[in-house]
Amino acid sequence: MRMHQGPKALPGRASAVFLIALVIITVATLYIFLLRSPTRVYEATDFLGYWAAANLLAHEENPYDQEALLALERAQGWQGDEPVYSWNPPWLHLIMLPLGALSFRQGAALWFVVNPLLIGMSALLMWDVVSQRRGLAQIGLALLAAFLFSRSLHALLEGQVNTLVLVGCASLLTLALAHRDLLAGAALVLVTVKPHLAYLLLPTVLLIGLLQRRWRIIIGFSVCLTFLVLLASWLFPQWGEAYLSLFDVPASPLGATAYITPTVRGFLKLLANFDIGAWPAVICLTSFLILIPLRGRDLSLATVASLSLLVGLPTAPFGWSTDQILLLLPILQIAAWIPKLTAREKRIAKLSLVFIYAYALCVWLISYRDVAFLALPVMVGLLWAYTYRKVLGTGGATGKPVIEPESASPH
Repeated sequence: MRMHQGPKALPGRASAVFLIALVIITVATLYIFLLRSPTRVYEATDFLGYWAAANLLAHEENPYDQEALLALERAQGWQGDEPVYSWNPPWLHLIMLPLGALSFRQGAALWFVVNPLLIGMSALLMWDVVSQRRGLAQIGLALLAAFLFSRSLHALLEGQVNTLVLVGCASLLTLALAHRDLLAGAALVLVTVKPHLAYLLLPTVLLIGLLQRRWRIIIGFSVCLTFLVLLASWLFPQWGEAYLSLFDVPASPLGATAYITPTVRGFLKLLANFDIGAWPAVICLTSFLILIPLRGRDLSLATVASLSLLVGLPTAPFGWSTDQILLLLPILQIAAWIPKLTAREKRIAKLSLVFIYAYALCVWLISYRDVAFLALPVMVGLLWAYTYRKVLGTGGATGKPVIEPESASPH
């Protein structure tokens, strides 16, 4: 039997080496092309703020210094009176440090080719968790779902770092499934680079780890986060005060002049000129911390993560439409559940997905208003709940249990 295993293993290994080599060559070629192209990638986009903050931290300077940020960004062509801010904790700038140490053009070109890889890798990792179907067709389905989603394309064009949150979520689920809990906890740190996206996901995952006595998840998260905090403190000891003071500037998303963004807060600000503040987030977080110990034992971690994102994205104190790239997790779950539905239910689910994708694309390209994307997590959430309930009724929603299997009967 060993003699027969060798020839089978060799082609598979050779294929993997070939694919890795192909990816490296493609990335290197695209990177060189961008460097030599007259187009200045990511000029006047979100990446400009991330790069400037990382560049300052690389030189052991204040990454939240408004004057220094503005001077750096104007040198790259920014014409605004205020800098492009990065409303992120300093460990994001630590992660982006290699890009900040490069010139803007070099860092932007590199991030432009790395970001699609992060999205593709996240989609494949998530699909491996939520579905038991394998093969090239399934890989293609997961990648198409990721790259046809307008929120993915928008995030790519803006040079957004919510792709790191997506990778952190996908890696957490994959590593937890493999019971590599220390690494799963370390991966969870990535979701904190955008705290408003993690306000439900992070405490929920840590609470489940506590309830299930999977201490290594909590230890891995704590050790990794502590290391990043200490490293940031070594490079710039006053980061805490500087970071908090950033939210006092007039452009702060936490200020009274709230951005009209796709959140409940932004919608009420537009509709009634009323600022509800962080109350939706407080109510949802309290509810989750009460309900998860009661119901969370019957749910897979992927399902809990999807619920956290579906509820968290529209109820966060602030957020942007590009952050809705995280809806890829519940969307992939829906795609994994569709084959288990009846013929009529499949048609409903497929047509609904097509409508959701078309809506997201039209709002972005035809009549862009950030607040209009508030409908997106609502629509995805309703379809997710519909498919979940239909599959749950047949006992087929369990998929791959990560923490605890989902119940086979409705409650």
